[in-house]
Amino acid sequence: MSNATLQRPAAPPSPGRRARRRQPKRIEVQFRTIISPHQLNSRWGRRVYWTVLVATVVTFTVVFLLPMYWMITGALKSAEEFAQVPPTLFPKELNFGKFLESWELFDIGTLLKNTVFYAVGGWLITMAVDVTAAYALSKLRPALGNVILGAMLATLMIPPMVVLIPTYLAIHDVPLLGWDLLNNPWGLWLPAAANGFNIFLLKRFFDSIPRELLEAAQIDGGGPFRIL
Repeated sequence: MSNATLQRPAAPPSPGRRARRRQPKRIEVQFRTIISPHQLNSRWGRRVYWTVLVATVVTFTVVFLLPMYWMITGALKSAEEFAQVPPTLFPKELNFGKFLESWELFDIGTLLKNTVFYAVGGWLITMAVDVTAAYALSKLRPALGNVILGAMLATLMIPPMVVLIPTYLAIHDVPLLGWDLLNNPWGLWLPAAANGFNIFLLKRFFDSIPRELLEAAQIDGGGPFRIL
């Protein structure tokens, strides 16, 4: 028999040897740091990296979630258990009746309804004023448009507390079409409608739209409001 016939096939590598040969995934560094990529991908560098990363994530998670957890569990405790020293981590009895009592006591439903009403109304009025103003400054190119935009941006340097009293006097002394703006939601919506920062952002957005699209819409018969 030949030597090739008597030769045994080589044994497959053991799982342990295969695991030792497998290289860990490299930690890619996109920005230059005080630690070189070679040190970061070394054995001790990986251990320090993952230790610091896990410790940072766990620490910030506890710092942000612990007050919320304490607030929720404290609302479920009785007054005696809440004042107990040392405090308990878990309430002995789950009492959800306090939530219903506080909802009725402070009339939270009415407060939420008013919040939604004033917030949505202010958002609609602000969008109507700022979008049309930004579109006019960007695409209609009015005379002295840059001067008007600069004057709007200059108002951002004025602290809100400075214009609080003049805004109140303007609302008090200047009725809108015979309406008294005091004790009226329009007294909140109109002064905040024109915002220089929002107009600037929207103007930059309209500037990025090719003018060929607007010209094509005009050829198709679209008017200014339809194109907007």
